[in-house]
Amino acid sequence: MKFLIVLFFVCTALLLLNNCNTTEPPPPPETKPVLTLSFDKKSCTELWIKLTTKDLTLPAELTLKQYNPSGDSVTQNFSLSTNDSLIYIDSLFPNNNYYYQVSSIQSATGGQVSSNKLAASTLDTTSHNFTYQTFEFGEPLTGNSSRLYDVAIINENDIWAVGEIYVNDSLGQADPIPYNVVRWNGTSWELKRVYFPVVCGQSNLIPYPSRSINVFSDNEIWMSTGGDKIAVVKEGIQINQFCLPSNLNMSINKIWGNSKSNFYVIGNEGKIGYYNGTSWTNVTSGTNLPLTDIFGKDDNEIYAVGINVSDVKGVVLKGNSNGFSVMINSEIISENELFDKLFGSLDAIWLDENNTIYTAGNLMFQYKNNKWDYVRSLPENFISGNPGTYYRGFISSIRGNASNDYVIAGDRNTLKHFNGISWQQIGLPYNPQSQISLIAKQKGNTVVAVGSNGSKAFIILLNR
Repeated sequence: MKFLIVLFFVCTALLLLNNCNTTEPPPPPETKPVLTLSFDKKSCTELWIKLTTKDLTLPAELTLKQYNPSGDSVTQNFSLSTNDSLIYIDSLFPNNNYYYQVSSIQSATGGQVSSNKLAASTLDTTSHNFTYQTFEFGEPLTGNSSRLYDVAIINENDIWAVGEIYVNDSLGQADPIPYNVVRWNGTSWELKRVYFPVVCGQSNLIPYPSRSINVFSDNEIWMSTGGDKIAVVKEGIQINQFCLPSNLNMSINKIWGNSKSNFYVIGNEGKIGYYNGTSWTNVTSGTNLPLTDIFGKDDNEIYAVGINVSDVKGVVLKGNSNGFSVMINSEIISENELFDKLFGSLDAIWLDENNTIYTAGNLMFQYKNNKWDYVRSLPENFISGNPGTYYRGFISSIRGNASNDYVIAGDRNTLKHFNGISWQQIGLPYNPQSQISLIAKQKGNTVVAVGSNGSKAFIILLNR
């Protein structure tokens, strides 16, 4: 439209000087559509590729050509209705280079338009080859059961596990005051006590059992009780302790944050607290279920999971400091009700580098490409699968480095590593009759699984 208006004014001005040439101007040259492919993300067997178009008449029929490492090519036709889209390709081989090109036939001209030829490679698998050591803590004669609930890995020579460990004193008598931390120094584990307020606002301190732990990028450690109290440790020295404000009024199950100005606590009755570095706020969760795990990659998308053990129910929440809402519920359902709901209880949640969401309990699920599905690489991972818990127990944690390098852990000594293609039990062999119950964290080539074995606290320390 602007081009036509400009021509009109130019012709009017020329009439004042001479006769205007009434010959029709030549039509503008036809704009040729542009197709552009660019890399988005990848796993060992998948690629996500961005397709951007310009001046393409939509809807359009396109052809995607994949050039395989062998030199062969595979083509697939698809319809495009938006200018920008994400092409998802699966069933690829790990650590291989592929080339892609998109072509279209424009009906107006009959000419073929092709994109750039994009090179993309899949991730390689990681090694299952972990060596391991096991450790037990606590003395049954004290009459108290010892257990570890959480662990933080600063590096392979500085690891902190929290819980409650009861031992005898120097006279061989039961010591009623537990150790609530055990720290790995690269050679051995040291029992420690970190202190929390007995009464909020008062100076009396006691080493309550510790329930959860989080380490920040500056190696400052925050740990919580199962009540409303938090202690802070820096370079092995306790530097602070405090209570949550009265408006939160919660029993903490897990603490998590990617910085000290973006920090969450979750607890029973669906309660979530948020700390912005200055003040705490009570965050709406959208559920009354006890919350057991929380994880996120940026400030805008945080995920939490809740569980009702007796009713075999669960919930996945999505939100941020402004509030959470229910993403999906879980309970005992029939297979034809999947994936409007998930099956069974849920106790763990994690995101990989591709923003695939994993959640697990009785079964393990993933949310990828805007839909829920089983984690199909995990054997017997479907309704009525895993009879007699032959393959694994209930899953209580998911953590790792990337989509090709993470671990799950749970009861019956479940501790399995995924390398991008396959799963393998690591550490002690899996045993359906085992009393060992675990949660696990992974950082780099170090995996630490903590929990209990009967009445004793138990650790499996693994290095690759």
